[in-house]
Amino acid sequence: MLIAILAFSFAIFGISGVRVVLGIVFITIPFYFILNNFQLSDSEKFVFSLLFGITIFPSLVYLLGFLISFKLSILIVFLIMITVGIFAKRIRHT
Repeated sequence: MLIAILAFSFAIFGISGVRVVLGIVFITIPFYFILNNFQLSDSEKFVFSLLFGITIFPSLVYLLGFLISFKLSILIVFLIMITVGIFAKRIRHT
C-alpha cells in the first residue's frame, strides 16, 4: 500500500511528494512503537501515532532547533523517540 501511495504522490507532486509521504511515515514510527505497549487496536495505534507524529515530533524538533541545526535536531529527536519506544517495551515486558 505504501508503494501505491508513493507512486501516486510521485505522479502528482514529483519527488517532493515522495519526500513528504516518507517524512510522515518516519515521524509516526516512534509513536507507533510507544503506543504498542498499550491495549489498543492497530487502527487506533495508527491514528494516534499519526496525530502525535504531526504534533509532538515537529514541536520537539523546533525547540531543539534553537540550540543546534534543524537537520541534526530531526535526527536526534527521531533517535530519542525510537529509544523511548524500545525502552518502554522492555520495561513493560519485565
